[in-house]
Amino acid sequence: MNYSSEWPSTHITLLNRVRVPTDSEAWHEFVKIYGPLIFKYCRKFKLSEIDSEDICQDVFRQISTSLRSFEYNQKRGRFRSWLWTVTYHEICQFYKRNQRFQNQSGANGLQEFIYEQPGEIDAMWTDDFCSHIYKTALDNIRPGIDKQTWKAFELTWINDCAPQVAAEELNKEITWIYKAKFHVLRKLKDEIQRLSFDSVVFQK
Repeated sequence: MNYSSEWPSTHITLLNRVRVPTDSEAWHEFVKIYGPLIFKYCRKFKLSEIDSEDICQDVFRQISTSLRSFEYNQKRGRFRSWLWTVTYHEICQFYKRNQRFQNQSGANGLQEFIYEQPGEIDAMWTDDFCSHIYKTALDNIRPGIDKQTWKAFELTWINDCAPQVAAEELNKEITWIYKAKFHVLRKLKDEIQRLSFDSVVFQK
């Protein structure tokens, strides 16, 4: 199972809702979706949990202000790139503000890596972003799918088993296996579409 690096951008409707100061539900969903992603990214720079949480707060504070004037235009760049730019900037500012890192062995090398190699970091962020949205969508749809149908999907899509093997293991007709897989994939694509603007491009 593969997913294209071209997806996803963030759902325009969610962005528009988050820009409305009174829509606390949209903001809560936004933070719930992207908070773990930003936190995980910070931790990759050897930052502590507390420092990573502080940076997350700084990122969301900046986003809350910036989204009021943010206009989504995919031709000018995807939302995920803008979100990375804000996160990357806050990480850099954190290192500049905290002298304790400058006195640690190897810290200067890490700072040089942060400031001088944004292209590589952006690629890492893009992969994390796409993977996070995919996993979030899977987690969201799973409770609404019966165990047998999910198992058929898990065997054929996630584990890449042959439909005949899945049919034998689940004691089902092979046509049922295909229908079960299609049913879950449709829900997965719908959920990714809800979470993101671009629908996922599946490749088998």
